[in-house]
Amino acid sequence: MRLTCDILTIVHAIPAVIATFCLMLLGYGGKKLHVLKPQDAQTITAVVTNFTGPAFAFSYIHGKVFTGSMAIAPIGLFAAEMIVLGLVYLAARLMNLNRRTTGGLMMSAVFGNTGFLGYPITMAAFPKDSQAIATAVIVDQFGMTIPLFSIGIAIAAGFGSGKVDRWQWLSFAKTPLFISVVLALILRGVHLPKFLTETINMLGAATIPMAMIALGLSASASSMKAIKAPFAVAFLAKMVAMPLLVYAITSLIGIHGVVQKATILEAAMPTAVMAGVLSTRYGANGPFVSSSAILMTVSSVVMLPTVVTLLGYIR
Repeated sequence: MRLTCDILTIVHAIPAVIATFCLMLLGYGGKKLHVLKPQDAQTITAVVTNFTGPAFAFSYIHGKVFTGSMAIAPIGLFAAEMIVLGLVYLAARLMNLNRRTTGGLMMSAVFGNTGFLGYPITMAAFPKDSQAIATAVIVDQFGMTIPLFSIGIAIAAGFGSGKVDRWQWLSFAKTPLFISVVLALILRGVHLPKFLTETINMLGAATIPMAMIALGLSASASSMKAIKAPFAVAFLAKMVAMPLLVYAITSLIGIHGVVQKATILEAAMPTAVMAGVLSTRYGANGPFVSSSAILMTVSSVVMLPTVVTLLGYIR
């Protein structure tokens, strides 16, 4: 019976991964066919980070309810992120990577696609469990989105410019992405006019295809050829170390059952599309992050169903 369920889970999960990859290929193919230019990625990125991205973040935070262990699940993911960031930074120093690639490696190794890919994969893995899906949303928004839009931007900007001062590290607080998250938290229990929520939802809905196209435009096969070792580190950190650390940490802080499984599954997501977008926008090695996201997403066709299968053995 367990084997049958695992096979069905794999069948349901693979189309979501393939669909995401196809959207990325649209941007990459558009560049190769000269329908789009590589520099168009900057314009699309600006639209995503200033308009559609903030709307997407707001729509998935506003009105959400926290209950029990779901409220502390993001702590497990955040703790794992901080550990991996430190380890990856040390690895980058040992490999003598430049600042831009160090920042890109840190972004690739920690910030996963817990929203665009995490939601459909969680729904496929736990189709009849609303608690799992609610956990995925909470973990994504508070364990990944807020760190990405704050710490992630600080990393991309700090390592991208080559010069760090206190104002640069705090610059994320002025970005539309971060402001939208703060506003959503403040207004979480406030009823907003329907026309306003519909506008925000429609704008946010454009984030996924636009971000995927920008990711495909930013991807560079040549950039990966020159930095295979950093990608190997990013892959092992993101796809292997992160879910293992989250399993250990959530067990220690008393999170079990479907909440723990959903949190582990979110931790196993490949590098986020938004990590590539923000890396490009704020000066880290955007092509490396974008290429890492594409390669990890391809590997997810095998990796994520494997993780889901292993989750069946966790009590």
